[in-house]
Amino acid sequence: MDRDVLGRELRAGLAETRRYLLSHHEPAEYDRCHRLRVGSRTIHLCARCSGVYPGIVVGSVLGIGGWLPGSLGLAAIAVLPLAALVDWSLTAGRPDAGSNRVRTATGLLLGIAYGLGLHRLLLGDDRRVLLIGVGYAAVVAVALWFHRGSPVGS
Repeated sequence: MDRDVLGRELRAGLAETRRYLLSHHEPAEYDRCHRLRVGSRTIHLCARCSGVYPGIVVGSVLGIGGWLPGSLGLAAIAVLPLAALVDWSLTAGRPDAGSNRVRTATGLLLGIAYGLGLHRLLLGDDRRVLLIGVGYAAVVAVALWFHRGSPVGS
């Protein structure tokens, strides 16, 4: 493939997907986003993700600083995501359900758990973090199955 064709394809792909850069929601779900005005443009920022990413930084700093050692850190990794899971399960697929403030707050807790978990897994070689992740993945798979009324992926 020549460079010009590759460049055009790349630009076309970016133009098609750029609206998902800060929000993975379709326009019908923009109520789950914070709206930011930048000049004459409105930018949609996913409410939960706006808590998750700063939370990852906070969790990483907590892990690096050693402020949640041992079983306390592992308990935080296991418990903090529950708030986001409960909020998501109560509001998924229900227009106008939930609050962006709650989504951002639960996203922050989820992000802290992610940051702590990444620190413990990558720098502490604590594989129990993987078990927690697998447990949450199983719970989400079951919730999606019930939410959609059919097996995941069908």
